[in-house]
This record gives sequence, C-alpha cells and structure tokens, in this order.
Amino acid sequence: MSMQEPLSSIDVEITGYLDGELEPEARQAFEERLAGDAGLHARCDALARGRPDATAFDLLLDEAPRQRLAAMLAEAARSPSRPARTGWYRAAAAAIVLIVGGVAGFAIARLALPAEVEVVQGPPENWRVAVAEYMDLYTDETLSVISDDPAQREAELAAVNRKLSLALSPEAVALPGMALKRTELLDFRGMPLAQVAYLSPSDGPVAFCIIANGKPDTPLTLEKQGDWNVGFWNAGGVGYMVIGKIAPATLEALAKGLESHV
Repeated sequence: MSMQEPLSSIDVEITGYLDGELEPEARQAFEERLAGDAGLHARCDALARGRPDATAFDLLLDEAPRQRLAAMLAEAARSPSRPARTGWYRAAAAAIVLIVGGVAGFAIARLALPAEVEVVQGPPENWRVAVAEYMDLYTDETLSVISDDPAQREAELAAVNRKLSLALSPEAVALPGMALKRTELLDFRGMPLAQVAYLSPSDGPVAFCIIANGKPDTPLTLEKQGDWNVGFWNAGGVGYMVIGKIAPATLEALAKGLESHV
C-alpha cells in the first residue's frame, strides 16, 4: 500500500488487526468477517506481504532523523545526577516512534542507540501517551522561532487533508489567543497522525492532534498524561485530542470548539 495515499477505513482496520491494536471484541468480529469474506482475506494478505522486511527497515532507519535524539540520550547517560531519567527516555522513545513512523511501528526494537544508553522502557502502545511524551520535548522556543506564515500554514494543512481525507482550514483549527505555529504529518504504528501546534503566551505549547485509527465514536473525555491535560474523542473512524498545560476547564472548552468545527 502506498503511503502517499489516504488509508481507507478497512485498511486502517486491517493495519490495527495485523499490529494487534484491536480490542478483543473488535478482533473477534474482524476474524469472523475474515473467515467469510474472500476479498477481505485477500486484502489482508496483500497488506501483510507489503510490509517492509528487516533490510528495508535498516535502510530507511539510516535516513531517519534520530541522530540528534541519540546524541541527547548519550549526553543524559553521562550525567547521572540528572533527575527523572525514566521519563526523559520515554519522551525520547515517543519522539522516535512518531518521527520514524510506520517503520518504527514495524520494528522499533531494532533501533540502534549508543551502547552506553540503557532504554528502560519500550515505545508506548497508546497514541495519546506517545503524543504526550513527544510534547515533553517541547519548549516555548521550539515554536517561537517558527515564523508566522499563513501561506505555509495553509500548505501544511492541505497535506494533512490529503493524507487523512479531511477538510481542515486555518479558521477551523484556530484557537483563541494562541498563534498557530505549524502542522506536522507524523505516523504512529502505521496510522497517519497530524499534529497542529500552537503557542500560548501564558501556557506554552498546545497541540491539536488527529489520527486515522478506525475506532468507534466516543464522546469528549478528559484525562491527565504526565504534566499534560488532555481532551480526546473519536468520530467517523478518526481520533482527536487537545493537549496542553492549561486548566482542564479551559482545555475542555477549546476541545468542544474544535469538535464543532472539524
């Protein structure tokens, strides 16, 4: 399957099945359909055969932008007095999962890190956990150095719209009092993931994230991920979340506003 084309809902479901991401009930229902649907069985086989082998993974990984993260990990290992090492490693692991994309979802265990670095925990299974740990690497300066270029923001959103079959506009994703700084197209375990990043003058980095996860509709729910407040919901096979170090009531209001526009 070409990664340049939007995933269909059935391909997202097949990917979740192959990756072991489906809930037990959903997996059982999928297997029952698989047993009686020759077309579905053929598509599942095609996607399974189309996954990269270890050699292809190694070639792609050589090109992945992980050198800086590896160097940062090595520096952390040489500074034993630095507190909360476990959380920092998990943040770096989450960033690597999102940056390397589907390749990392296929074989993250093959990721080469410096010999002196001990990875204390593996990559997260939950996409909201991965995003929160990726956000742990952000500072205000991460976003403040990005120029405010409306044409560039529109181009970034257009790329996300093509990949996730959406119709987002700068107006639809605008948050009051915050500057829209960039939109990134990432990947979590073979599922396209978009992150719209904002900079709040009072609360720092804030993000609106969207993933084609193929899961059933769920209402807006608030949760805590480390130091981050999160509001998430699912609609039409697409997952949404708003994340930031902002008051839960404020975050809920922002999430409801976005939910009504996307």
